[in-house]
Amino acid sequence: MAFHLELKPLIRAGVKNTDGTFKSERHFLDFVVDGQSLWEVVGKKRDQVSILCAEHSAEETARAVGRLLLREKACPPNGRCSLFVCSECGDLGCGTITAVVGRQGETITWEAFGYENTYEDKIWLDEYSCVGTFTFEATAYESILLQGMNLL
Repeated sequence: MAFHLELKPLIRAGVKNTDGTFKSERHFLDFVVDGQSLWEVVGKKRDQVSILCAEHSAEETARAVGRLLLREKACPPNGRCSLFVCSECGDLGCGTITAVVGRQGETITWEAFGYENTYEDKIWLDEYSCVGTFTFEATAYESILLQGMNLL
């Protein structure tokens, strides 16, 4: 059975703290699987936004979507694909929620969700063991991700 993937706009509110630090407002598209927000499940706790963030580089967003479509080489280099990244800069070094993305025939699968960064070899999988596996119909999946890039 295939899951239904949608993209829903969300806003991470900007905040200026009393100590002078701040969090920038971010506009991004959440991955919603069968009505469940993945941001609520995996991204919110770490204050991350999806790879489909209007304030991040359009070129990197296109590459990140290309990786989810299995058209670009995975990043980080371990073959996993980023779904949620640093809200401020989008850098994988700040930490990223990743999944193994694979294609079998006419389906795309997201599985083995985890948290990682670019300066440690470890992937923290335990915290996300209850997330996924999600299988999507490939044509609809591709269409939704490409439409998402046009919404930013």
